[in-house]
Amino acid sequence: MPLSETVLILAGLLAVAIVSAGLFRKVPIPYTVLLVIIGMVLGASSQVSPALAPLEEFRLSPDLVFFIFLPALIFEAGFNLDARQLVKELIPVLVLAIPALVISTVVVGVGLSFLGLELITALLFGALISATDPVAVIALFRELGAPHRLTVLVEGESLLNDATAIVVFGILLTVAVGEGALSWSDADAVVIEFVRVFVGGALVGALLGLFASELLYRLHSGVTAVLTMSVVIAYGSFILAEHTLHVSGVMAGAAAAIALAGFGMTRLRHEASDAAREIWEVIALICNSLLFLLVGLSVQVTELVGAIGPAAIAMTLILAARAAAVYGLVPVTTRLFSLPHVSSSERHIMWWGGLKGGLAIAIVLSIPEDLPGRQLLLEMTLLIVLFTLLVNAPTIRPLMSWLQLDRLTDDERVELRHALQSARQHAGEVLERFRTSGLISEKAHTEVNRAGEETFTMEVIEGEGEQRIRDLYLAALLALRKELEELTTLYNTGVIPQHVYLDMRNELHRERGAQLSPDRQAQTKMVEEQSIVLRLETALIRSLREKNWAARLLSAYQNIRLAEHLERDTAHILVCESVLKMLGEHEDLHSGARWTLAAAYEARLAHHRKRVEEIRREFPDFYRRFESRLASQATLTSAMRHARHGLHHGELGTKVYNIIERRITSSLTKLAPLSRPLPAITPKELSKTTPLLEGLPERALQNLANHAQTATYLPGDTIIGQHEKGDAFYIITHGDVSVFRSSGGEEVQIGELGTGDFIGETSLLYYQARSHERSATLKARTPITLLRIRHQDILKLMKKHPEIRRRMQDVHSARTRPTRYRR
Repeated sequence: MPLSETVLILAGLLAVAIVSAGLFRKVPIPYTVLLVIIGMVLGASSQVSPALAPLEEFRLSPDLVFFIFLPALIFEAGFNLDARQLVKELIPVLVLAIPALVISTVVVGVGLSFLGLELITALLFGALISATDPVAVIALFRELGAPHRLTVLVEGESLLNDATAIVVFGILLTVAVGEGALSWSDADAVVIEFVRVFVGGALVGALLGLFASELLYRLHSGVTAVLTMSVVIAYGSFILAEHTLHVSGVMAGAAAAIALAGFGMTRLRHEASDAAREIWEVIALICNSLLFLLVGLSVQVTELVGAIGPAAIAMTLILAARAAAVYGLVPVTTRLFSLPHVSSSERHIMWWGGLKGGLAIAIVLSIPEDLPGRQLLLEMTLLIVLFTLLVNAPTIRPLMSWLQLDRLTDDERVELRHALQSARQHAGEVLERFRTSGLISEKAHTEVNRAGEETFTMEVIEGEGEQRIRDLYLAALLALRKELEELTTLYNTGVIPQHVYLDMRNELHRERGAQLSPDRQAQTKMVEEQSIVLRLETALIRSLREKNWAARLLSAYQNIRLAEHLERDTAHILVCESVLKMLGEHEDLHSGARWTLAAAYEARLAHHRKRVEEIRREFPDFYRRFESRLASQATLTSAMRHARHGLHHGELGTKVYNIIERRITSSLTKLAPLSRPLPAITPKELSKTTPLLEGLPERALQNLANHAQTATYLPGDTIIGQHEKGDAFYIITHGDVSVFRSSGGEEVQIGELGTGDFIGETSLLYYQARSHERSATLKARTPITLLRIRHQDILKLMKKHPEIRRRMQDVHSARTRPTRYRR
């Protein structure tokens, strides 16, 4: 067929799809199911109508699905997936995607082997038919407002499930075509190969996504560049992984999309990010439309009658295997890993919503034609795909209604009521403007106003006490939205860097999730849960703080942390002020709810102001440099955004904008980086830090100062931990420290140290340079600065100046008295 005719037919099919979607909008059938039915009708008509005869050449093929449709659909799903929620639900998603698929493969394969199929052929079918395609279900979830967690579970499972099915199918196909023999002794090699392909694909995609994100950010890319790069990454990552590196292309595409969305789009202009998401929705719509039309065109119902019996048995086995996973593995997993409970209603939808689609057809078509039983596998696959699309998919909506998953929660009713009130107020303002301008009569004004009352009025059935709780929830919800809005503004104006913005934004999402959770214990757990960034940071410091080789690295990192915590505190202050202003202006909120919430934000504001004031007081020079850089960066970045806005809206010419951009960019690059909070200590200052070093010669002090490492710690940081091994000696040059010791499983404070005190004398006096377990835990009570000196350096000094040992012994003796403590 000439290319021109092919393009014309494809355009015609797309037109049919879009027009049909409009004509049958009110029909309670998912869009993709409608397309399959239309495709089947067109396919049957093409056999009797010469005008439609060219459609007989349009059939699904493995290459078409794998290299045209699948990369785009996988990328779009990953690009729009809530990565934060996916990480939280990763364990149950992996359980559904890997162990559950293996169980399904075995159950279906072994069951069908009793029908006369060879076991390896039956297992091959079990693997390919286990790939899910929940496009219709996800569309329905979004339409009906299904729980967000359920959407992520189903969509996340589909992404990883597809990759697992393709990998398992590939391994089994190698055995089925006689290229190798599979036995129990090969189990370890099969597992290793699976992990290599699965994890390797994810790593390849993540690296490509991160590289593209950084490239787009560094080049200050516009909308066109972002869209082009996203298409390159979508198809490039899939094909590079699948055919060049021989790892999972599905995992590569999904990981690349998640990385690009999470680390690239958040650093680009909003118009570029919004345009990319809209374009990918269009691309996904085109691919899904053509894919499901081709599924319908590929099905010849009359040729499938003979396979109805085996297909019915296979469908029964598929549903049984999925039930075992959804009702057995998922609850065990959530209980084992202390994850939030997946309700029985959500599990019913996950079980019945395991639809099959174009991927299963593409996989079965890739089986060599000379493989015994191929025709039966093809016919069973087509019948099962049709069954799930024509039976499962249309019944999801009534099932959700029966399970009450589409009903508004009490909190959502409160949100709806407030939204209706806001809409009513806005409509009233517009109507009043028409009346005062003399454009409508008083009679028309009264009629429209009465109709608006009916449209925007919502019955309130809560009691007074319950109403107060709902009002507080609504106020908190609006406050969280305002926080997120202000946080985005602070990031766009350069007040906080990207990683701080992403971490704080995730904290807000976690609070939002806690508010919406009906489980009060889950609410508390969500709010108290520390962000992954802070957990990694704490683990990093704990692993490095007693390592001599890492002392300089840790010192530099702690200085970066000090600046970062200042950025966080600054952001919290500005966000709290913004929320308090919003609460003051929202007179439609219940006064009690406003006052309660305002008091909480006032306390939070005071807390962060106190932290900033501590750093301002303890490190005045550093704070002056910080505030100067912060103000300069924020004002220059805001000016750049304003100029860019003027360019895009025609208020500035290109020449003028380029001049402004060069000037602002030059000023930004000239901003001095934040240096150490305190400069390197001098011998004179060293002698004043502690009585231990008084009277030492300047040369000895200079040598000690050259070997000492300065480190800063923030309030709450652990400096050394009880039972940790260390061979460093510390002198507190600035700040206060609390001393704790574990007793009966509880940590008890036994004392405090301050400027001039030293830490770690026990191992010096009795264990020389050998590592010795610390006998107490020391935590910073205020922002502090320490001098860290290696044991070997302080021992050399003690050998030359015995008075240091005597002073150290005197202090140690005082600390080890019954009423004292020992470090």
